[in-house]
Amino acid sequence: MDAPLPAPATKHVGALQHPLPRSDVVLTLQQRTATADGKKDTGTTGTTLWLGGQVLAAYLASLPPPARGTAAVELGAGVGFLALSLAASGYDVLATDVEPVLSTVLAPNVDTGARQLPRGAGSATAALIDWVAVADAVRAGTPPFASLSPAAAEHIARADVVVTTDTLYAPYLIQPLWATLKAICGPRDKPPAVYLCLERRDPRLVDAGLDAGREAGFEIRRVAHGRVAKALDRAGWRWAPDDWAGVEVWRAKWKAAAADAGEA
Repeated sequence: MDAPLPAPATKHVGALQHPLPRSDVVLTLQQRTATADGKKDTGTTGTTLWLGGQVLAAYLASLPPPARGTAAVELGAGVGFLALSLAASGYDVLATDVEPVLSTVLAPNVDTGARQLPRGAGSATAALIDWVAVADAVRAGTPPFASLSPAAAEHIARADVVVTTDTLYAPYLIQPLWATLKAICGPRDKPPAVYLCLERRDPRLVDAGLDAGREAGFEIRRVAHGRVAKALDRAGWRWAPDDWAGVEVWRAKWKAAAADAGEA
C-alpha cells in the first residue's frame, strides 16, 4: 500500500489501514471518531492514532531485534499501533490504557492485530492500568497493580522495556504517569529502559513533565533528532520534515541511588 499518512490526517477514518514499519503487514486499526460513530467525541484523546505512536514505532523498529521473550509494557496505548509494532519486532507486549479506550479500540485492535503479525513475532495483550489509581495506591502503601490479572502483574514485574507516547499533555496526569513508571521500574535491580515520545505542542508543559520525571528519580536524555529521522526514512514512509515537526523521542532510566540520595 501507499506510505501511511501522519496521524493528524487520519483522525476522521473509522477503520484505518496502516502498515507496520519496515514490513509488508498492514494493520486495520479501529478508531472512534465523530465521522465514524456519529458522536461528538468519546471524552478521551486515546481513541485515535497519534504521531508519537507512529514515530516511536519507526524508531524502535530500527533497533536490533530483542531476544525471544523480551517483555514490553505500553502505558496509554490508545489504538494499539505501537504495541502491535513492538510485537511484530519480537516483543511480548502488555498494552494498557483506561476506559473507554480499552474496550472500544485498544483490546479489539490488539486482538485483531495479533492475528496479523508475521511468523516469529511476539505476543500482544491488553489490560487496564489507571495511572491515578496507581499513584493513589503508592501513596497509601498498597500494591499498585493489585487489580491486574496474575499474568499481567507478572509481565510488569519482568518488563525489559516500557514505552509511552503523547502522554505529557495534561498537568494533572504528569505526577501519576511518573508514579506509575516508578512503580514499574523502582523495585527492580535492573530497571527496564523507558522510551517516551511526545509532541512539543506546549513547551512549558513538556519541560515541566520531563523535570518531574527527573525529580522522581529518572535520568532522561533525548534521542538525537537525526537518528529518529533516519529511522523514519528506513520505515519507508516518505514523510517530509514538516509532517512530524515537534515530535521528540526521549529515553529514561530509573536511577535508584540518585533517587535515594534525593530522599535522604
